[in-house]
Amino acid sequence: MTSTKITVAVPAPTAWPLVAALGVTLAFAGFLTTLLVGISGGILCIIGFVGWFKDRFPQDIELEVEVLPHHIPSEVITTKSTHDEHPHHRAMLPLNVHRAQAGIIGGIAGGIAMLIVAVIGSVYMHGSPWYPFNVMSASVMPSITVDGLQNFSLFALIVALGIHATLSACIGLVYGVVLPLLPKHPIVLGALIIPFIWSFLLYTGMSTLNPVLDETVNWWWFIFAQVVFGFVAGIVVAKTERISTLQFKAFAERAGIEKGNE
Repeated sequence: MTSTKITVAVPAPTAWPLVAALGVTLAFAGFLTTLLVGISGGILCIIGFVGWFKDRFPQDIELEVEVLPHHIPSEVITTKSTHDEHPHHRAMLPLNVHRAQAGIIGGIAGGIAMLIVAVIGSVYMHGSPWYPFNVMSASVMPSITVDGLQNFSLFALIVALGIHATLSACIGLVYGVVLPLLPKHPIVLGALIIPFIWSFLLYTGMSTLNPVLDETVNWWWFIFAQVVFGFVAGIVVAKTERISTLQFKAFAERAGIEKGNE
């Protein structure tokens, strides 16, 4: 009685990654030794990456390896799910992510909401709507003193709005990446975890950025404004369309060289 031969496709062995790694090592070693060592490393690095690329494109090089009888695993029960189109490929979560522009839009929306909260708190506690703008711009403008925090300054306002817009967009991008990774209640978790981490970093770094203003910030109100930012940004990002990840696509499709079938 002849037994059925069982094979499995595995990536073909290649030495090009080792060549590329050696080239990178020698290239950086050239900074400490001689120019010839660095040039040799750069050449090896290019050769290694080109050879590595050829092994993966236009089609992955694979070998059919026979599975011996004593290597055939017994049937097991697992709670891990697989993708419907690739039942033998264990999926890497998340399967769907938000677009980059969704994070930017969510960050800007959260920044506007946070700015409104900051201005309301400034009017109530300091009697001036310009206090938060002056505090933010003072991090890069040493000329602003504690006595002038309540005064209007057009240049300080422009600087503060530029800093706030940039930080809001960057943090919004973080929300776009993090929210699909949170399994349950992503908006609630995102609105609490990220604001508290960001507030802690600013709290510990304010004494270095501007020691004079370290005692002028109401941190409890600042944290509240951050939480408002998180909720608004999280809601806006969560409402946007998700796109499928490329983990099941061929290398040529992932690299954008070929277009896959929709």
